[in-house]
Amino acid sequence: MKANVLMLKSFLFPIANKLLLQPAGRLARGMTLGTRAVVTDPEGRMLVVRQRYTNGWIFPGGGVDRGEAPVSAVKREVIEETGVRLTGDVVMHGLFSNHANFPGDYIAVYIANSFEDGAWQPSLEISERAFLHPEEIAADSSAAMQRRLEELAGTRSISETW
Repeated sequence: MKANVLMLKSFLFPIANKLLLQPAGRLARGMTLGTRAVVTDPEGRMLVVRQRYTNGWIFPGGGVDRGEAPVSAVKREVIEETGVRLTGDVVMHGLFSNHANFPGDYIAVYIANSFEDGAWQPSLEISERAFLHPEEIAADSSAAMQRRLEELAGTRSISETW
């Protein structure tokens, strides 16, 4: 029974998110700001997640709440989505326009190399989490993620667009 309820929620959440939650947020705020965290372990692997409503691997992160600092938001989102607590400095990689997907939306990407790994289990939003090498991420990720990976590797200059 519990598995059936989770499957139903997993099916309904992406639809509700796309049709109701995102448009309502855009109307209420006008401009939106999201965050993503590039968390790298000592072996050079990066923390990535699979959301139930998008395809491919992405860096963990999410929306900045009204009155919340972007760095605080990225720390909160990473622990909520992955169980990983960022413990050291968090440095901005770039601020990107996501206007092609959502007019008025921006994404701040931060880099963190110091963290404590905690307990994690799948949620309504996140179906998987992993530490993967960049080439493993690139094999199953969006064009925006591919650009971020190239920027981080130093093979591409930092773009203005997500």
